[in-house]
Amino acid sequence: MRYIVAIIKSMRPVQWIKNLFVFAGLIFSQEFFDIHKVLLSFAAFAIFCLLASGVYIFNDIVDLPADRQHPTKKFRPLPSGEIPVWLAAVFAIVFVGSGLLWAFDLDSGLGIVAATYILLQILYSFALKKLVIVDILVVASGFLLRAAAGAVVIDVVISSWLLLCTSLLALFLVTAKRRQELARIVSNNSNFTRDVLRNYSLPFLDELILIEIASTITAYSLYVFSPETAARFGTAYLGLSLPFVLYGLFRYLFLVKVMSKGESPEKLVVSDPPFIINLLLWILIIIVIIYFK
Repeated sequence: MRYIVAIIKSMRPVQWIKNLFVFAGLIFSQEFFDIHKVLLSFAAFAIFCLLASGVYIFNDIVDLPADRQHPTKKFRPLPSGEIPVWLAAVFAIVFVGSGLLWAFDLDSGLGIVAATYILLQILYSFALKKLVIVDILVVASGFLLRAAAGAVVIDVVISSWLLLCTSLLALFLVTAKRRQELARIVSNNSNFTRDVLRNYSLPFLDELILIEIASTITAYSLYVFSPETAARFGTAYLGLSLPFVLYGLFRYLFLVKVMSKGESPEKLVVSDPPFIINLLLWILIIIVIIYFK
């Protein structure tokens, strides 16, 4: 039982919130009330939960020496010694293997996306995480692949604008995470537990964040106010969702820059009531506009 609890903790269920990006294709394809496609989307969600859990355990094994020196990561099951490395490795292989088999069995396109995700994560763990800027791009690509998987599994063409918005939003979240990691190290004068952070500076990351947030707003605005978008959905009112996007981005920026949060985006978005309410309202207004016009 002790090992089971440790494995569940190593799977990091709270981070499964990232996998909700697979539902973007379902909502914006106007297939939200198609039960078959809803079930396919949930299957894709479950597949990426398996894949991500295997990747998290794999990363914990690779980063074991550094995590033991980290102020919070040292309490994870592997660094703290709650579970032996060999057993964690077995579960990582089982999770990744079963996730890939399920993905290819469900849809070959989904299988290719899933395999690409795993390949990128392996490359990231061994090499790409050490390359400045590349590390941010690779982590952000994981969000994009989730959105692509959600579209592939229900056989719809997701808007290139929507993929662009997803990419920019992911870049913003990942850059903010890097910024807070570096800010904690600088303020506490602690050791660098992530080598690539030595190549960054707070002013540089702040500039990147401003570029990304401005680009996200621009891309989303162009998408919702585009005549092509209005023609596709049969409504010109998608622009009404823009204030919620603005508030969400500004609220997150406030939490990062003023409240010194953001090192764990998955925890932040489920623990801040104003952000949660705004997110739910955005989803609601999107559904109402698209489906009930």
